[in-house]
Amino acid sequence: MDRNVHAIELYAQDRLTSGRAAAALRVRGARADDAERLAAIWNTEAVSTLNTTDTEPRDPGAQRAWIASHSALYPVVVAVSEDDEVTGYAALTPYRPKPAFLHTVEDSVYVDRAWRGRGVGRLLLGHLVELGGALGHRSMMARITAGNAASRALHESLGFRLVGIEEAVAFKLGRWLDVALYQRRW
Repeated sequence: MDRNVHAIELYAQDRLTSGRAAAALRVRGARADDAERLAAIWNTEAVSTLNTTDTEPRDPGAQRAWIASHSALYPVVVAVSEDDEVTGYAALTPYRPKPAFLHTVEDSVYVDRAWRGRGVGRLLLGHLVELGGALGHRSMMARITAGNAASRALHESLGFRLVGIEEAVAFKLGRWLDVALYQRRW
């Protein structure tokens, strides 16, 4: 069992979410065989929306490498339905590569379009918040395109606060985008 899956199982133990999708979803550590689904979710957002500043699609091999690059301190988790369909995924990554930022992480949350509005994002981000605290992180940052009202509201509902706006810093799909910076501390 890889370190990421083992670490998540220690903290998650297949916990169920509350809310509309409670009986149908659970969180587990991402596995290499999830790469194709994660790539499909990622590619929709990266190529055709303004919900992220990412622009490059990933094939399943690149997505497997991305999963493998994460450690127990910076895990990748997936939300799965009762039949183990990946409905979304989330990750903690180092906020900055400098040693002084070791205990500050950045979150990423991606939900399959067919599963939006059903509690998947809340389940994943809520799990990352609990996991980040349990792993000893001090702050969690989120960089959200300013027009992504759903992600901003989700983060605010889970205790994140707006700490700044980076103006016209990303160019995607022919538009300059502002990026909202959110922070949650433990």
